[in-house]
Amino acid sequence: MELKNYTLSINDRVLFRDVNIKFRENTISHILGNNGCGKSSFAKSCVGMLQYSGAICGNEKIILIGSSSNVPGEFCIDDITEFLKKRFDNDKVNKLYELLRLDKVCNSLPIERLSDGQKQKVKLYTFLSAENNVIILDEFTNALDKNSTLELYDFLNQYIHDFNSIIVNITHNLSDLEYMDGDYYYISKKGMNKIESKLDVIDKYIKGE
Repeated sequence: MELKNYTLSINDRVLFRDVNIKFRENTISHILGNNGCGKSSFAKSCVGMLQYSGAICGNEKIILIGSSSNVPGEFCIDDITEFLKKRFDNDKVNKLYELLRLDKVCNSLPIERLSDGQKQKVKLYTFLSAENNVIILDEFTNALDKNSTLELYDFLNQYIHDFNSIIVNITHNLSDLEYMDGDYYYISKKGMNKIESKLDVIDKYIKGE
C-alpha cells in the first residue's frame, strides 16, 4: 500500500500533509505517535470512512480491525466456522483455525462469554478469512493480559510469513515492537516518517518529539 501526496483534515484541522510512503509486503509496519496525532483517523481514511486528498494505492482489498470491530456475541466458534466455510476458501479457514489454536477454546461457548484474548482471536479468525491483502490493526493488543498478547504476537508473526499481505499496526504498546519485527513509522508535525531502527522510534515516542 502506498500513500502519494496524502493529506487528511478533520474539521479544518490538518492531521497529515503531503505524506509519501510505501508499506512493504510481507512486513508488519508499526505506526506510533502521541494521542491526537491522527493515527485512528488515518486508519479510517484507508478503508474509505474519511475523505482525504492525494492517493492511497493498493487498498482495494483492505480490512480494519480495532476495538469497535465485533463478531455477534451470541454466536459461538462453531457458528463462525460454519459461516466462514460457506463463504471463503476452506484451506485458509482451516489454517487460521490452526494458527490461532482455537481448538484450545470451547467452540460451543457464546463469544460474549470468552476472555478478551479469546475474543481477539475470534476477530482475527473471522476477518482474516476473507481475501484481504492489507490488514490494519488499531490498538489491537491494548488491555490484554500477557499470555494472550504473546499468543497474538506468535500468530501475527506466522501469518505475515504464510500469507502474502501487508500488516499496518497502529499501537501505543511498545511490546508490539519488541515481539514483532518489521518497519517503524512515527507521526509528528503532520507527517508520517519511516524510522530506521526500533530504538530510535521508541526514543521519539517516549520523548514525544
